[in-house]
Amino acid sequence: MKKALILTDLTRMQEGRVCIAGYDESGQCIRPVLPPPGIQESSLYSQGRAIIYPFAVVEFELLRPTPEPPHTEDHRYEPSTVRFIEKVEEKRKRHVLLNSTFPTVQAIFEVPIYSDVGHYVMAGQGSRSLGTLQPKRVIKAIYEQDPSGKWKYRLGFVDGGDCGYWLTVTDLAWRYYCDHNCRKGIELGDISNKLTNWLRSNAVFLRIWLARGWEKFPDRCFLQVTGVYTFPDYLEGKIFADLTTRN
Repeated sequence: MKKALILTDLTRMQEGRVCIAGYDESGQCIRPVLPPPGIQESSLYSQGRAIIYPFAVVEFELLRPTPEPPHTEDHRYEPSTVRFIEKVEEKRKRHVLLNSTFPTVQAIFEVPIYSDVGHYVMAGQGSRSLGTLQPKRVIKAIYEQDPSGKWKYRLGFVDGGDCGYWLTVTDLAWRYYCDHNCRKGIELGDISNKLTNWLRSNAVFLRIWLARGWEKFPDRCFLQVTGVYTFPDYLEGKIFADLTTRN
C-alpha cells in the first residue's frame, strides 16, 4: 500500500542509523521501519540530495504493520519505493504539529512514567509511543562534552501539568546544528545559551517519543526529544543535510 506521509521525526540512532515517523492525510501516525540493521543515514539521500527529512512529504510502500507496544505505529516498508513529493510550507507545518499536540507528557503515553535513571515507561504497555508537546516553560538547552569525550544534547522543560523533564535530544538536525556551530569555533556554553534564549522567546513544539529497550534496560522505554520545532525556525529553513560536514 502506497502511503504519503508528512514526516515529523528524524532521529539519530547509533552506528549511522536513523529512525523516522510522520502522519498520513487522516492524521494517523506511522513509523516506517526496516529489519536490522535498520534505516541507514545514507538512505536519506537520492542522487546526492536529501529526500527524507522533517516536513517533507514522502511516499512509502507500506508492507505490513509490525506493532510492539508501546511502539504501535511501526510499519515495514519497501525501501526501493521511497519517493519525495514536496516540502511542507510553514502554515501547514504548524497545523500538523497542533493536531498532534497533547497537554502533558503523560497524556501522550497514557501509562505511568517512572523517573529514577531518566524518565521511562515499561515495555509492553501503552497504545502510543510518540506525540507533540508545547512546553509551558523551557528550562535550558544543554550541549556539552563529558569527561569521557561523549557529546551530550539535553533539554529541560516543564509541561502543561507543571511536571519537569530533562531529556536527551536525538533530533538529527538539532544535533547537527550544535556540531556545526562547534566546528565554527563557537563556545559550547554560547551554543547552549543561544538555543535556550531562542526557545524561551518563540513558539516551541517538541516531539516526544519512546526509545526501545536495550541490553542494560531491556524492559524500559526511555523518553527522548526527537524533534524541536520553533516559529520562527531556529534553523532558518535549513535541514540536517545543510549542516553536515559535507557542507
